[in-house]
Amino acid sequence: LSAMPGGLGAKAEKVLEINTGHDVYKALKSAFESDREKLALYTGLLYDQAMLIEGLNVSDPVAFSNSICRLMA
Repeated sequence: LSAMPGGLGAKAEKVLEINTGHDVYKALKSAFESDREKLALYTGLLYDQAMLIEGLNVSDPVAFSNSICRLMA
């Protein structure tokens, strides 16, 4: 977008969409209803995973690694 004439440095917004029939959605919904700490863990991991898939860096690699370890425990 920023390369277009008159783009004025516009940037595209990144959006993560999750299908409501997907197991990830079901896990998020369950965590929302019963365990907000787990919900925070899941959403943080999903965000960092999406960043890595896009070839971007995660803001805190140590926290990302610790979150994975918490999930595995």
